[in-house]
Amino acid sequence: MRQFYMSLLLVMSLLCTVAYSDDGVTLGYVTGNDYMKMDEKSSTNWLIGVMDGIMAEDLWCQALLSSADKKENIKGPWLGRCIKGIPISQIKAIFEKELKDNPDSWHAPAALAFNTRFKQFCEK
Repeated sequence: MRQFYMSLLLVMSLLCTVAYSDDGVTLGYVTGNDYMKMDEKSSTNWLIGVMDGIMAEDLWCQALLSSADKKENIKGPWLGRCIKGIPISQIKAIFEKELKDNPDSWHAPAALAFNTRFKQFCEK
């Protein structure tokens, strides 16, 4: 059950990312369409922000785990552990391949496509 709540927290934190528009920053989330329109610097910065949020969540959850949880080897969010140490260039290539291969999901939040792709990647 704890894993469910931690996964839910991850999805909610990813959905609360900020979208970039021509007028500046707007509240909301980045869709696949938004991401595909970004220039190289903006798309890299967005991915770095997503990764920072994931890694920060992993650290935060580790701090909240009780000593009993640690004895049971409960680790907290899986995604932060999986992407740790992977270069941003590789993360970007994997994520952009997911978007290019699945244009039917471009209207949805890009964070969901990120989560879906890296769940598959991490399960290998």
